[in-house]
Amino acid sequence: MAAPQQTIRIPHWAQGRPGLGQGGWCSAQFAAAIGERVSIDLRSGVPLETDLAVSSVDGGWELRHGDAVIMAARPSEVVFAAVQPLSLAAAVAARGNFALDPDEHNAPDCFSCGVRERSMRMHPGPVLAGEPRVASDWTPPAWAGDADGVVHDAMVWTVMDCAQGFFVGRVPLRRSALTVRYVAEVLTTVRVGQTYAVVAGPGHWPNGWDGRKRGAAAVVLAEDGTVVARADSLWVAPREE
Repeated sequence: MAAPQQTIRIPHWAQGRPGLGQGGWCSAQFAAAIGERVSIDLRSGVPLETDLAVSSVDGGWELRHGDAVIMAARPSEVVFAAVQPLSLAAAVAARGNFALDPDEHNAPDCFSCGVRERSMRMHPGPVLAGEPRVASDWTPPAWAGDADGVVHDAMVWTVMDCAQGFFVGRVPLRRSALTVRYVAEVLTTVRVGQTYAVVAGPGHWPNGWDGRKRGAAAVVLAEDGTVVARADSLWVAPREE
């Protein structure tokens, strides 16, 4: 359990949307500070290069910036969705269906799905026309891992978050949304330089929007189809002006 007033700090390079920490990566940092599997509610954008306090509260934990609660967490009871198999070749083909105009990207500097040079290029496209899944291949770069070539768990959380974001925002209709709840786990070692399939879809959630809300799930698959990581999330679209 996190000690009261432990702090975490999100570096500038861990940016997602402009000027804010990438949601999956920040969630992983918060979960690591807590030290157990938790479901995280993202209450507001995470500021960069700022000390954020992690403290225990009744039944859970909070991440605060001054008096503002940035994230809240509680022990997770999520049962992850079963995985429909997808080959690495199919994930490579799906990336070829990625059709976002770089000028329309709402997070062009995101270190996971952005369009700049230092990006993991998590650019998933539809698996098949009309199917409610998106996918991409992913080869973690050296800077995503440690000296032994083991990819940091936070990087895996990050690419699953971005994959779910593209699923939510692109299938079946285009709509921007923000992560408001996230839970993920890495089941086995992910290695730098090895290629994986990252797949996102509705999981246990209905495939469609419920007003401004939509759910998603994601997995990372090794070349032999083994699930190495999985995630579940809830998203909310901004209110229309």
